Amino acid sequence: MIRWVFLDVGNILLDEDPVAYHCTRLHWEAVQRVRPDPTFLEFIAARESRSILGSRWPLYDVVSTLIDEAACAAAWNTAEREIRSRFREYSPVLNGARELVDRLACRFHLGLIANQGPECRSLLDELGLLGRFQVVTLSEEVGIFKPNPALYLRALGDAGAEPKECVMIGDRLDNDIEPAATLGMATVWVRWAERKKKAWCPVDPAAMAFRDSLERSTIRSIDRYRGPQPSLIVDQLRNIKSEDVVNLKA
Repeated sequence: MIRWVFLDVGNILLDEDPVAYHCTRLHWEAVQRVRPDPTFLEFIAARESRSILGSRWPLYDVVSTLIDEAACAAAWNTAEREIRSRFREYSPVLNGARELVDRLACRFHLGLIANQGPECRSLLDELGLLGRFQVVTLSEEVGIFKPNPALYLRALGDAGAEPKECVMIGDRLDNDIEPAATLGMATVWVRWAERKKKAWCPVDPAAMAFRDSLERSTIRSIDRYRGPQPSLIVDQLRNIKSEDVVNLKA
């Protein structure tokens, strides 16, 4: 029987789309300083194509074909500083996230397994969410990053739980579902078929186009995914019910 439920943070508790948009925008601006030919729409279309083809780092793949390695590194450093300094502004709580935590906490022990840094821990604490989780395993704090199964094993060890007693809820097939299922955990894939139901509501046409691009590439990702299938697929957080989770199997 399921005793523990582990959640990702990005796109499960916090909407990660604004972070992705601003990171993409900053990289495009870096490209523009060297070669102004790709429009932003052309740039995100190239990113979308790489993502659909299965690239783990579609943004880097696009940027590295347009500017040299030094300029790539400079763009990444600029984007990282910007995102970390404005993490709270760019990371709104997802619609339904608090309610999901409330539902699950009534029946299960809760944990986090996420590729995140210290600014994430601080924000979750500020939002009153951090204390709901008995185990918090953040990649930058332990030096292990998804999809390395060792990150999951670290969390399971801290929980004192076997994989068959645990569920992983995440939004990425490659980073969340595959490593967890490979270990024998049950899994829930939140695919966000309609990203407008998350939290971020951009009005800028470029940002709206980027959000639509993310939606298309996410839905099509199932077509090229060859790993273990999710135990449960939902389109948004409100579709996750404790009575469904308790009987899930890998």
